[in-house]
Amino acid sequence: MAMTPPNMGMMAKPEMEAKQINTEMPTSVNVNLEQFQNAVTNLSAESMQTLDQHLTPGVKQAIGELFGSEVVGVLKDIGPTEPTINIPVSVVSQAYPAKTIEESIQMMGQDFASKGQQNIPSTPQGGLGGDPMMDSPQTNVPPGPMPTGMV
Repeated sequence: MAMTPPNMGMMAKPEMEAKQINTEMPTSVNVNLEQFQNAVTNLSAESMQTLDQHLTPGVKQAIGELFGSEVVGVLKDIGPTEPTINIPVSVVSQAYPAKTIEESIQMMGQDFASKGQQNIPSTPQGGLGGDPMMDSPQTNVPPGPMPTGMV
């Protein structure tokens, strides 16, 4: 049994080296690719629909980091090809009140579709301060006096 030197108590000396903790994570986990392919092939229609809605390019990238690029190859044809926005159903149901959440989602989809068909003017193409939009109202307000010291 080792004795603790006087005035040391249970405190360790600052110069004593702390125990090293291994914080390195493996770059990916080994996956049996054949078993994974079979599991994906045998997913229920509901699970496949869920993956098809949410397996975005960003999620596939994260899966590739976790399980390897081969796994992403199996999933390449599943999911949207662009990033998406996830909106909680509680937000949808508050904005589009209906008897069921499915009706609320349908109302939201119809609302978005109708807004996409409106004639929304595009931004000016001449850069900042580009040509004015043709349908903007004329103000008929004369310019104010130029500040002194400006030429």
